[in-house]
Amino acid sequence: MLSSSPDAVVTVRNLSKKFCTHFRTSLWYGLRDIAAETWPGARPPDKQLRRNEFWSLRDVSFELRRGEALAIIGANGAGKSTLLKLLNGLIKPDAGSIRMRGQVGALIELGAGLDPVLSGRENIFVRAALLGYSRARTLPLLPAIIEFTGLGEAIEMPVQFYSSGMVSRLAYAVAAHFHPDVLLVDEVLAVGDIDFQRKCINHMLGYLAGGGSLILVSHQPYHIQAVCQRGIVLEKGQVSFTGSATDALDHYFTRQLAAQAAREANSSAVVTLSEAHPVAIMEVSLAGSGAAMQVGDALTLSVNYQALRTMENVGWGFFIYTKDGSVCITGAYQPHPLVLQAGAHALACQLPHLPLTAGEYLVKAVIFHFEGLQPLALWGWDNAPSRLRLEDAPSLHKNVHNMMQQLITIDAEWNQ
Repeated sequence: MLSSSPDAVVTVRNLSKKFCTHFRTSLWYGLRDIAAETWPGARPPDKQLRRNEFWSLRDVSFELRRGEALAIIGANGAGKSTLLKLLNGLIKPDAGSIRMRGQVGALIELGAGLDPVLSGRENIFVRAALLGYSRARTLPLLPAIIEFTGLGEAIEMPVQFYSSGMVSRLAYAVAAHFHPDVLLVDEVLAVGDIDFQRKCINHMLGYLAGGGSLILVSHQPYHIQAVCQRGIVLEKGQVSFTGSATDALDHYFTRQLAAQAAREANSSAVVTLSEAHPVAIMEVSLAGSGAAMQVGDALTLSVNYQALRTMENVGWGFFIYTKDGSVCITGAYQPHPLVLQAGAHALACQLPHLPLTAGEYLVKAVIFHFEGLQPLALWGWDNAPSRLRLEDAPSLHKNVHNMMQQLITIDAEWNQ
């Protein structure tokens, strides 16, 4: 149990929610629960799982303070959207408590509350009314809302002709301009273009600086890192990690990679080659001069493969990503075509100086047709990528790299 903070705008304590997988059974359970809450003396709702039920959320607790942004991270089905719907009051918890201070704005269901027959301009008033704002209060904000959407003349079109990105622009613009105390955002930025995503992130940062509080559900690491200070990771409805947003992302991706590696270890090690898939990458490894690879060391990168037959005019290369897999930092491919020999063999290259700072990275590889650039075999896209860890001695430079989240170093000559 977390201690309650006096400046918390959202306080969640031991929150739990269960669902039923069978439709008719869920209706019967719902009637029983309503009866138990309505008539005195009736049997109270069962807090344990009944037949065909499962926990979507179980004993979730956290706090959100004014001016903070909290990221909810997890795989599909982990309970993220269920949590936001509970916070917004759309569904009722089966156990636990939620305490909200101030007004709540939510962007959970894309297009919810929008009339497809009405124009975008008319839907601004409809959505504002659902948020509790009168037409008189909405009118002064109308020009700023329309300008923020960037829809131009399309604001006069019926919403039924909008794309999902246009709907997202309209919904976010309305919710943003009424400045709620707590803003709940669930993946609505995923359907927007780059320009609108940048505009929303800048708005969120200004909203937080003005004292607003934000809960963000997103699968985009750069959205989370740009906006959120804290993060919690949900796994099968339970909190598996709480900490900074960066640490929460690291925990999430580490668990994802570990799960992928476990699935690969349990699967058959026999590779089935065919004319449709004549080449398979078996392993990608990196070796340095010592047991632990240091920043600035020379590295040898090896790709072990199996080929069904001898193949000509083939190329191969590698790519190094950040540890969350969101950014490709660098990469290289062999500049001349080669011949792959049939059977099990290895390709290798030397990296005399890798300009990466200390930290963990992911390595992916590809074998491809040299002329058409069509991949023949991939490593790290359909399976878990190889991990590269570089270490460095404690120093001022290392601290600066960590503080600035710097990924590479540049050799510079400084003039006096």
